[in-house]
Amino acid sequence: MAKLIEPAMEVSTHRPLQVTAISQSANSHAPAAGQIDTSPGAPPLTPVPTEVLEPAHPSQVSRRPLAFLDEHFGPLRFGNSSITRVELKAMGARVHGGAISTANTNMRAPDQTFIDGLSFDPAMVGNRVKSATKTPHSGNVATLFFEISISRSVDAPPLFAASAPLTLDSPIDRLNKLGQSAQKLDIHAIQSDSLLKAKAKSYAHRGVATVGVGMQAFGIYSGFKGAFEALDAGDTGEAVFNGVSIGAEFGSLIIERGLTKGGVAMLESGSVILKRFSATSVGTVFSRGGGLFASAITLPFDIVSAVNAFNAAAASQGKVAQDHYVSGGVSVASAGISLALGVAALAGFGTVAGPVGLAAAAILILGAEIYRAARVVDDIDDYVELNFDERLHAGWLAFVGKEQDKEILDRFKINKTFSDHTLQLELSAKHLLEGTHKEELEYIVNGSFDVTLKTIQIWYHQWDEKAGEQPYKLDTEPTIVETDDIILARDGLASDLKGSVKGTPGENKSIYWRLGDGDDQVYAPKDKPNIFIYREGTKKLVGGDKNDSFYFETTEAELNRPQQPIRTSVLDGFEGSDTLAFEGSRPRADTRHVGYDVNLQTGKVALRHEDRAKDDILVAEFTSIENVSTLRKGTNRVTGDDNANQISANGYDHIDAGPGDDTIAIRGWHSRVDGGPGTDRYYIADTTAQVTIVEDGEQASLIEFGWPLERIQRLQIVGTSLVITSLRNENGELPDHVLTIEHVYEHVEGMRQVKNNRLQLKTQDNYWLELTLLPLPSDSLAYDVDYVETGGQPAPAPYITNSGVVVLAEREPRHTFVSRAGGSVDLVANPYASEIPAVVYLDYKTEEIVSIQASYTVEVIMGPSGYTNLNYSQFNIWIRLPSSKLVNISNFFHEKRGRRTGTSFNNNIRINGFYQANVVLVMQDGESYQIHPPRLNFKNDAASPGRKLCSARECLHPRRGRYRFRQPQYIKPFTLSTTPQQVTFPAPPHTGIYVMKGQASSYDVYPVSNTLLSLYTPGAIEQTSNASTWTLFSTELTETVTRNEIRLTSDNLQVGSAVIQLPSLDHPGPVESISVATSSGNIYSVELLFEVLQLYLINAHGYASVDALLADLRAHQQREELATKIAVKNIGFSPRIDGTVYYNSTNDYWGVDTDPDYRIAPQTLFIEPIETV
Repeated sequence: MAKLIEPAMEVSTHRPLQVTAISQSANSHAPAAGQIDTSPGAPPLTPVPTEVLEPAHPSQVSRRPLAFLDEHFGPLRFGNSSITRVELKAMGARVHGGAISTANTNMRAPDQTFIDGLSFDPAMVGNRVKSATKTPHSGNVATLFFEISISRSVDAPPLFAASAPLTLDSPIDRLNKLGQSAQKLDIHAIQSDSLLKAKAKSYAHRGVATVGVGMQAFGIYSGFKGAFEALDAGDTGEAVFNGVSIGAEFGSLIIERGLTKGGVAMLESGSVILKRFSATSVGTVFSRGGGLFASAITLPFDIVSAVNAFNAAAASQGKVAQDHYVSGGVSVASAGISLALGVAALAGFGTVAGPVGLAAAAILILGAEIYRAARVVDDIDDYVELNFDERLHAGWLAFVGKEQDKEILDRFKINKTFSDHTLQLELSAKHLLEGTHKEELEYIVNGSFDVTLKTIQIWYHQWDEKAGEQPYKLDTEPTIVETDDIILARDGLASDLKGSVKGTPGENKSIYWRLGDGDDQVYAPKDKPNIFIYREGTKKLVGGDKNDSFYFETTEAELNRPQQPIRTSVLDGFEGSDTLAFEGSRPRADTRHVGYDVNLQTGKVALRHEDRAKDDILVAEFTSIENVSTLRKGTNRVTGDDNANQISANGYDHIDAGPGDDTIAIRGWHSRVDGGPGTDRYYIADTTAQVTIVEDGEQASLIEFGWPLERIQRLQIVGTSLVITSLRNENGELPDHVLTIEHVYEHVEGMRQVKNNRLQLKTQDNYWLELTLLPLPSDSLAYDVDYVETGGQPAPAPYITNSGVVVLAEREPRHTFVSRAGGSVDLVANPYASEIPAVVYLDYKTEEIVSIQASYTVEVIMGPSGYTNLNYSQFNIWIRLPSSKLVNISNFFHEKRGRRTGTSFNNNIRINGFYQANVVLVMQDGESYQIHPPRLNFKNDAASPGRKLCSARECLHPRRGRYRFRQPQYIKPFTLSTTPQQVTFPAPPHTGIYVMKGQASSYDVYPVSNTLLSLYTPGAIEQTSNASTWTLFSTELTETVTRNEIRLTSDNLQVGSAVIQLPSLDHPGPVESISVATSSGNIYSVELLFEVLQLYLINAHGYASVDALLADLRAHQQREELATKIAVKNIGFSPRIDGTVYYNSTNDYWGVDTDPDYRIAPQTLFIEPIETV
């Protein structure tokens, strides 16, 4: 079998340790190295905290989402605007001071109490408005708040409620003032008055009242729009006119500034605002035919439209200017009509204003139709020369809406299509020359073409066969027909060459010939590389002195050619290394011919017949072409010559490269390649499936794989061939790559002897495989081949996780190593990012998995139509491992939100689809699994909803093949000084194991979360120096460390999520002194010889009372985890004397180190207060 030698991990990206000199250790009580108290004889104590199946992870907080109510009732509607409850919550909405919830929004439509009690957090509204990806256009937001305000009672409180006073004249302050003014508008009175038509009021009086209220409403809406635009832009002043032009506090809401600069700005955007205002519930009351209000509002817009049109006409030419002048004239006429109708309405002549408006509208429509007909004739005249009678006739047909005469229309189609296609070719050529191919191309030459009309059938949707109607009518459409080109340009392109487009010049830039169909003759410039793109027709194409390429675009018609063409195409590469390539692919449908036979020796190209008994059809001849690229999905044959050919096999090909140092790229599904004599190079793309290579072994040959080393699964000798099997995709779901290299062995005197030992194998990630080929028995059995890999590109190192919560999507690359040490691990996946897999390397063998469970929550919501809707959430996979290690994969499966309209099952059960994260596990033994969701029983879940827990071995879906287990590697060791030092670590995550070499001094080490580190003293192992004194402080860990978070085994010490690999004791030298400080300041010595912990320093500030401290001492005493003498900091006694208080665990008394004979009564102890600065 192949030896999987783990490559060196990528260590260049690790961040260095920070080491600083200190005068002495912060732990003055640490036992001296080599003098550790060896009296304890208790067995190792490694208590395991009780595992909690459902950790309180933020992603698993259960709540009844507002989205359910949105799905059930639909969004809440205010006037003509609507908004979901979820979006209200995102904007900080509150109801009578309480947050938006399912309790106060459990309604189909908001009532008045709800509307009046609604308020918003200004900061959250501002953030939501500025978030372009989450919030609709500011105009929609303004409309929503306008509708809410207009629906509120007069005495309702301000709509925007902030904890601090609002800045005067800020956008939010303006919105509150506008909202209070909107609440005072009585739109219902106008509606009622309009309906009842009370005789006590004259028409004029009612018209003025309508205008007053309408102008006020429009002004307030405009103010809302401007204030939200200011909020979006971060404007806190008066930059936005729409917001400040409304004097809400004075009750008069008509524009006060006239046509100043701000007024002009309002009018220029007013047409947009008016359209939005008209769509509101208030705007529907005032339509354009509503009299004076409409006139007052639309008149300024007509004026501004006219001004803009005339200004645009002055800056334009030709027909564009003509259109602007006509548009300006229509706007002037519309403004006049609006003014006249407004005056009539004000005077009370409602019966006159109506007919006058209709007549005026008819005149405008008539004028517009006349102008449209004139433009139609003018457009036709651009492409077809018309006499006076034809212009008059065409104009009349356009005016009355009839089709133009067929003869004129056909000429128009041909000429316009010719003009448009010419322009399209020029523009596409410029795009290539100035864009992606600017550095490669100097010229593009488009082949000539013509336009003809083709008869087509236009089918009706319905027709009457009994009445003799046809189901279609005949029409014509223009068709591009490429014509013949003859271009003689051996000395360079003529400046006036038709169809040529020039880019920037360059000595080695190419000429790109787009010839298409037709019988073309092109003698290209000799001093330029030439690229010929062509299709059907007889060609005579001659290249130059540099490397030329001939790309033939194969069509289905070409593959179904019934007979040999009368004249075959002739291609001449001239000098240089030239290439013939067949573009396109063979279609799925059967064709008469299956591919091409290209013979570089004879210079002939033939179509290969599907029936091999029939002769091939010669289609082209060539000279001086050395390289070939075959037709994709075709069954092709290529015969090389004595040159160093470059051949790309893209189909089901048979390649006989012949003599020469050839390069063959194999991309087709199934190919057989004979490299022939010479030093050949093969590239096998990932698109292949079965490839056979024949090599004689006389010269070295290089075979390059288009996939990484990890995918290579097996190398075997089968018969006399070497067979290499590889996975075709990441999960091994597709058929394998199978590469067969023939004649690697030969039969000699009853044995299989090596014939070809000059093969060189290289992977995509630059590993070289050195094969071990040994003599084999001459039998029919297959034998595995060992290899050694050298070189290679280091694989991305996985991030280390010992315990805690890890969000997989936040790591790039998404590789995570879960060690055997540490506690429980929660891997939070991202179900919405399934393209890139999150790979988790689990430091266990598959057989070590104790159990696999799945948990999820299901909720039943009864739909209005009798359907049972199931809502799934909180999916978890629990993988239980030895030593109570628990790995939880959460958030990997997430139900889609929205209306349940698609998936339904028996018993009228409906669910939505699911998003699934792409999480892959790789085990220590090379086995790999993809995480799948558990099998869901919808019927049972509907009958018994709630929290579910089930055995779910099927959630680990095996991936076929054997995969590399990647683990962190040791970082280059850091040698510490002979004097005390402090060691700190960079912030996590980490990808390597830190190594520290001590030199018989004291070292204060501050590990961070999820660190792997190793410490030892080389001199102690070699017995040339004393051991070192190490104190591990937990203050830099994000988790709280107590005694329960410290675990000691024979191999490592676990402090929270940090893991320390302990030095070996398999030597006669002195032993290291290692201490661990908890978060509260208690310090334990790590007794390496006996694998126990001993408490020797207590920080009394870590206890609530002296009784709690004494109880903890008794618990340690019972576990035999007390040193003989335990120093206690921050504890006092009375009467007080100087010194450090200690507890003697052997003789059970309290004392002070300054007086060995003094004894302290426990009842006199007290915890000293914490000093404050």
